[in-house]
Amino acid sequence: MGSLRLVGVFALLLLVLAGTLFNMTVLQGSKNADEASKVTARTMKVTSKRGQILDVNGTPLAYDRSSYDIQIYRDPTQIGEKWRALYTESIIKTVEIIERNGGEVIDPFVIKRDEHGRMYFDFGQVDNPDISQKTLESREKLWRQNLYFDADVGPRDAYNELRVRYMIPEEMGYEDAVKILGIWQEIQYNMYRSYASVTISEDVDMNTVSEIEASTDLLGVNAVESTVRVYPKNSTAAHIIGYMSKTYDEDRLQWMEENGYNSEDKIGVYGVEATMEEYLSANIGSRAGKRVVEVNSTSKVVRELEYEAPEPGYNVVLTIDYDLQVKLDEALEKTIQECYAAQQEEYSKNYSKYAALEAARGGTKTKFAKTGAAVVIDVRNGDILAMSSYPSFDLNLFTGGISEEDYAAINDEETTPMFNKAISSRAEPGSTFKMVTGYAALQEGVITPNTTISCEGEYRENVVRGKGPKCWTKNPSSHSNQTVVEGLKNSCNYFFYYVATRLGIDDLNKWADMFGLSSKTNVELTGEVTSHVANQKVLYDNTKDIDSGQLTYKAYLVKKQIIEQLKYYGVVRNETYTDEQLDRCASQIIALVGSGDELGDGIRVIMRKELGIPESISYARRWDSQISGYLYEITWNSIQTAITGIGQSVTAVTPIALARYIAAIANGGTVYDCTVIDKVVDQDGNVVMDQEPKVFGTITDVNNYMDYIVEGMREVFSLEDGGTGANSLRGFKYADDMAGKTGTAQVSTIGLEDTAWLVTFTPIENAEIAIVVYIPNGYQSGLAATCAKEVIQFYRDRQAGTDEPDITGPGGLVQ
Repeated sequence: MGSLRLVGVFALLLLVLAGTLFNMTVLQGSKNADEASKVTARTMKVTSKRGQILDVNGTPLAYDRSSYDIQIYRDPTQIGEKWRALYTESIIKTVEIIERNGGEVIDPFVIKRDEHGRMYFDFGQVDNPDISQKTLESREKLWRQNLYFDADVGPRDAYNELRVRYMIPEEMGYEDAVKILGIWQEIQYNMYRSYASVTISEDVDMNTVSEIEASTDLLGVNAVESTVRVYPKNSTAAHIIGYMSKTYDEDRLQWMEENGYNSEDKIGVYGVEATMEEYLSANIGSRAGKRVVEVNSTSKVVRELEYEAPEPGYNVVLTIDYDLQVKLDEALEKTIQECYAAQQEEYSKNYSKYAALEAARGGTKTKFAKTGAAVVIDVRNGDILAMSSYPSFDLNLFTGGISEEDYAAINDEETTPMFNKAISSRAEPGSTFKMVTGYAALQEGVITPNTTISCEGEYRENVVRGKGPKCWTKNPSSHSNQTVVEGLKNSCNYFFYYVATRLGIDDLNKWADMFGLSSKTNVELTGEVTSHVANQKVLYDNTKDIDSGQLTYKAYLVKKQIIEQLKYYGVVRNETYTDEQLDRCASQIIALVGSGDELGDGIRVIMRKELGIPESISYARRWDSQISGYLYEITWNSIQTAITGIGQSVTAVTPIALARYIAAIANGGTVYDCTVIDKVVDQDGNVVMDQEPKVFGTITDVNNYMDYIVEGMREVFSLEDGGTGANSLRGFKYADDMAGKTGTAQVSTIGLEDTAWLVTFTPIENAEIAIVVYIPNGYQSGLAATCAKEVIQFYRDRQAGTDEPDITGPGGLVQ
């Protein structure tokens, strides 16, 4: 009986077990199979290649090559702790595959850790110290919104919370964890965009592609066709071509959204890549295609349902001549090296002299030539044929995400390789400005072509003897009875002091404006700054904020001097003033400049109201006069007008603006906007946009006064006429067909630090090109001639057929 009961129990257990196995193997297996076989339609944006950037002869300067990226797509219906764990596991496995095959994972995570283990937020300020506070605040706000953090949560707490939220294994270290968290961060940024994938790694090899595609457990991960931007000429024309990157700028992000981009798409952020984005882009909505596919539960593509082909971007053809650009780059570098060598020789020869000068200014060491810029412009239309900024940088550093070491190297504070010195640097033009002064004086009737002026060395009009500006020559009699032509040939400062004073600052500014020296050239590049010619508003503008609204630092420095003086008055009176009192008092005093109010009365009233100093004490102790003396530094006067006439005072121009001005002299008075764009063409070569010359202004020259200016510039380089720049061109075969001017602008008490300029055009009759060479701390302007000579020889020899460059024709375009 017992054995029968036992058999019955075993039989019952076997039935239950069989039923369970049936449920697990058949019913549940069927259910799991159905889950795995579930498919969902998904629409994906597809894009073609970005347009090429070509030189004027068709040489490729930027193009796309095909590649593969690894991306992850998070199904918006798969939410909750379970799915976060599955996606994290998938990301970890994907990163392992990528790195095992030599690839790198994109690292966008904003929480960084320094060498001491301290964590901090980096919203872009590390790579870009000049980023605005508004942009940083905007980026932080967006990050906190997407990652669900309040404003008071610090970086370490946020990091720890994210590790828990996304189930990062406890044994995983910081370096690996941030890779995973960086991907989750980007997923969160895209959570409201339908079917938006996040890129984990770019330009991976085929082993990675094969492993990813063969894996069945990588939730949401796919290998997708993509492109990589290639810059085949590396650093040549880098500041013109530019580069691409992701952007976090609010305005650009809004523009991208309006034009059909994904938020993580790279766009042009510098150079032509940025300014011609709308033409070059293949991501713009109107050119993007569409792919409708079926995906299974792990987001793997099962089959394609629909395909709409994308259109590639347009090709942008530059005015830049690649061969001429290479020659300009080489010549500029050589010239800077020659300047540096000459400085070293002079410094070593007279070390005690320069050591004493350095000590007198607090020990600051002498700066030697290490940077520069040069521009070659077609004077007939404003086309920029070549533009160099030295040192340059390799654009390919940006294609796959630049390392911290490389970024630090190209952001060296001393040489600033990424800074386009041809359009973003401003400096006193020195004697290269004298053609404006001379021409303005002729046009305004201050002088005639036959007017003569004799140099007296020091210019003493309206100034105490010994305090006036001087001519450079130690033998003033050699500059006797000079006409405007001779004044230019000899670069006589006295001549142009005299002329500028009689002309007046308003008329001098008027003609400088007409030559384009107070306006941007509107070249299609990022970062161009506006040149300015000295006047009261440039020296100090009492309608603008002293600390941030001025064109120069002079008012700010004067304010600091006044504050120190006011502190001293407080000590004398046994009074202590707050920083706010001192700042407010000094600012109000400085605002008197240019107001028309009597300075002494105004200063006494302000000091009484703000600091409680009786007016009688200010008057008796001459404190108002002492303060007024500081204001003289930012108050316009006739001496400022005189030195503006020779390109000094607070005049500051860009090399490209100077090039436009010289081109206008060479072509007889037409001032063009500058351009680096020749045309835009589609992939079949059809012209989409043809860049026509844009005239900024035309100088009417009914009396042919420009001829006298050109003649003076011709004689500058003439050995026969004894021009100041003649020796620098001695023996040069094209010297007789060049007109130009040298310029040395003083920047400190040490002459070795002077700015060196050289401007020239050729041929003299029917001029074709003008060249500007700019060497900060270049010592002597004659040294800048090397660059101009080598470029002109290359250009003229090529015209004559004695130097045939290799030209890439249409067949050389990269497809």
